[in-house]
Amino acid sequence: MGDLRTQVHEAYRAWSPESARLIEDARRVFPGGDTRMSAHFGPYPLFIERAEGCRLYDADGHEIRDFMNNFTSLIHGHANPDVVEAVCEQMRRGSAYAAPTRSQVALGSLLQERVPSIEQLRFTSSGSEATLMTLRCARAATGKHRIMKMEGGYHGSYELAEVSLVPLPGLAGPPDAPVPVPIDASIPPSTLGDVVPCPFNDPEMARTLIARHAHELAAVIVEPVLGSMGMIPATREFLQALRDAASAHDVLLVFDEVITLRLGLGGAQQQHDVVPDLTALGKIIGGGLPIGAFGGSEELMRVFHPDEPNPVMHASTFSLSMAAGAAAMEQLDVAAIRRTNELGDRLRTGFNEAFARHGIRGQAVGLGSLVNLHLTDAPLPDARAVLDGLIASGPINSLLHLEMLQRGVASASRLMYCTSTAMVESDVDFAVDALDDALTALRPGIEAERPALLN
Repeated sequence: MGDLRTQVHEAYRAWSPESARLIEDARRVFPGGDTRMSAHFGPYPLFIERAEGCRLYDADGHEIRDFMNNFTSLIHGHANPDVVEAVCEQMRRGSAYAAPTRSQVALGSLLQERVPSIEQLRFTSSGSEATLMTLRCARAATGKHRIMKMEGGYHGSYELAEVSLVPLPGLAGPPDAPVPVPIDASIPPSTLGDVVPCPFNDPEMARTLIARHAHELAAVIVEPVLGSMGMIPATREFLQALRDAASAHDVLLVFDEVITLRLGLGGAQQQHDVVPDLTALGKIIGGGLPIGAFGGSEELMRVFHPDEPNPVMHASTFSLSMAAGAAAMEQLDVAAIRRTNELGDRLRTGFNEAFARHGIRGQAVGLGSLVNLHLTDAPLPDARAVLDGLIASGPINSLLHLEMLQRGVASASRLMYCTSTAMVESDVDFAVDALDDALTALRPGIEAERPALLN
């Protein structure tokens, strides 16, 4: 694979010389040249100078259609006029007061109205904090401490969330007896003992594990679409099995809808008609600014009430994010969600047709406006299947990402795409044409170095 990798990397360097120069300065300041691990890729990421709508403009002057949208946060694309005006107006009045604000209540009321399972909520500074606080709420409410999470589930950057994020072969145990896997050397053994990993989309195993550990399980947390492990949708059967088993054994069910709220006015729980006890939100609800939120029944959220004798400690809210979030969410009506989902359907269909035309074992999966490419034609029900595909395809994924960038299409380096209200059908068709061209360029190297990827 060395020849193909060298060829693609050399072309990328020649295409982006200013970013290549700037990364050297950045590496003297930050380890690796950046402060966001998920946004890094080799040989170096592009430096972006400005953005508007669904367009990015990099340091070398390229115009790039943005199908990453800050990892799904920018449902309206960049520099949305209503969001910009709301932030500017808030800044003129002051950025943060450490006090309640009308915008805080307005955004909270909007979310409360759209997600019926949320009777009361609290805001946080990030989606990571939102999921963390759902687990603390569950522990305080149940008096139990262990958490069940799905293999491949990403719930943020803290120890509990990153257990079994990557269920590596040889470490994760057999599918019918999964064991917790640390993401890196920073995870202590004590944290591993607090997590019960469960295979995604396996209703029978979910029921078995919940029953087995019910006496010590505070909560089960799940993404309705497995985000960082390739946008794999949960089946309704699986989510309903979690709901039924959790209810039967006095365990709380948490939906991490940080990404999936964009799928419907009331998120994925509305689409599946499966109601969790607690919900974590983030990304789109901040209009592009840092934010998170979590909520549930008034009874559960009572553990945060300051009049309680020993309330769960939590403090977080920023006025700018409230103003931006309200401006963004007010624009996101049923018609806007329908259109972004239809664009996502069009993108998946076009990508799958491109793979078929080139005789390459690939597929686009996801749900609604969420899309991910995989270089395998095997079924992808869970994280283990996704990892098998990644291992089999080797570095082709990362090379395809670079080829798409050079053709003016940005995605996450793991080949995650999402659509926004700033896009039209021609933007989607542009991305499909780019994939068609990229596969044409890569196919000779795939034939020579990864022939198993060919039909």
